[in-house]
Amino acid sequence: MKVPLSKRGMIQTALGSIYYLLHDGRSSNIEIDGNNKAPILCFHMSPRSSDEYLEVLPLLANDDGSGAGDTGRIVIAFDTPGYGSSDNPLKSCTIDEISDAFLEAADKLLLECGDYDDCYEQEQDNNDKSSNSSAKSLGIEFVTIGSLMGNFFSVSIASRYPERVKGTILTNIWFNPKASTTKAEAEDDSIVVQEGSVENDTAIKSDPFLLKDDGSHLMELHQKRSSVLDNELNLRVVHTDMSYLINRRKRYPLGISIQDPSTYDFIGACHKIVDDRSSSYNINNKILCIKGEGYAEMFDKFGLDGSERFENACTLLRNDDDDEQKNNNGAVVQVETLTGDKSTLNLINQMSNEFAILCNIFLNEHKL
Repeated sequence: MKVPLSKRGMIQTALGSIYYLLHDGRSSNIEIDGNNKAPILCFHMSPRSSDEYLEVLPLLANDDGSGAGDTGRIVIAFDTPGYGSSDNPLKSCTIDEISDAFLEAADKLLLECGDYDDCYEQEQDNNDKSSNSSAKSLGIEFVTIGSLMGNFFSVSIASRYPERVKGTILTNIWFNPKASTTKAEAEDDSIVVQEGSVENDTAIKSDPFLLKDDGSHLMELHQKRSSVLDNELNLRVVHTDMSYLINRRKRYPLGISIQDPSTYDFIGACHKIVDDRSSSYNINNKILCIKGEGYAEMFDKFGLDGSERFENACTLLRNDDDDEQKNNNGAVVQVETLTGDKSTLNLINQMSNEFAILCNIFLNEHKL
């Protein structure tokens, strides 16, 4: 398989510096102008990082996995502000504000990659009149991939900037049906990482993660997932877990919080996506929902209704009047399930080949 060009680094945004991994699978021996593959933006779950996409990035960048360079595309995975190697956000921020920062970062990176100057020139006049030009500065259309928390960023972008989204891939969807755009209280559970329960939370908090003299807090992080992850992957997960906790201990005393995903109005955003589907500019946003059987079973076991919430999310994203829903191949919303003992929260790491195949088939079928 052809190895895509890759780079990593930090990019400045309105929320601070964001870390990224970028793989460019476009062939160096063809004209880039002839490649119309949409770039992919990847958003991780909590408390992971872009490391969640480490294995799958080159598979997606090569598009069909055959090693034929002329089918490749650019794929970017980000560390969410406050996670991984990204800086803490400069202020308390919402899911929507983080999504805007991701778009800002993507636009800057794609300008560096070349072939997008024309998009910028075509959009500039319209954006000068926009109140949110940072998120609309380029006319590039993306495909987004989310995993758990990352799904909220994908849905946020699709619901607010439909003209910029060609496809959305949502993995292991979970949402709080009681959330609203006005005010919501976070549920206290051990699966979904909790932070700010309201949009503009600036309260100074004490961090609940306790450091113990004997270092047993580190062992506890390892033991949380030791029954479902091999030692190598568990080490990587613990590393990103620690990065998140260290960042959180720094921002809490400053009164800086990140909106808790369980307070995000997922239902309202899905309704917006469905409503926009009837308009001409959003008709091309195809959606693939991927469920890990092991993830759903684990969430069901913890009383979080993983199976039901996933099915509800798929229903929310469908338009009952859409004739295309009668067959899955042409559907606006397609649903796939990965099975086996590795189909858990970490299936993108553990089942990277299977995950990439599902994504690439979906992308190629819809010519994205």
